[in-house]
Amino acid sequence: MERTSTVYKTYVEILKRELVCAMGCTEPIAIAYCAAARKALGTLPSEIDVAASGNIIKNVKSVIVPNTGGLRGIEAAAAIGALAGDAEAGLQVVSHVTPDEIAALPGYMEQTAFSVSAAES
Repeated sequence: MERTSTVYKTYVEILKRELVCAMGCTEPIAIAYCAAARKALGTLPSEIDVAASGNIIKNVKSVIVPNTGGLRGIEAAAAIGALAGDAEAGLQVVSHVTPDEIAALPGYMEQTAFSVSAAES
């Protein structure tokens, strides 16, 4: 396909509109993004319930969550989103996490109750 063709240009425009940069694997970032809504609470949550599709649960279990000091899994993704996530940054939600916030993450995870379940739909 020629780069000057209308079809090619149309595909490129669609990709420019639809593709969104994410920091790391998108599944844990999506969980962190949801947890970053904690600003609406006015305080850090002491309990986080994650209901997600089976595919998200499967994909998050073994990937390292960015800016967590190498932690893996749903709890780490939700915790860093709640503790330090910037919801206004979209899928770059954990891109501005500070070293102090990373250091505070294990303690926050110890004192927070997490539950994970498969979503009904």
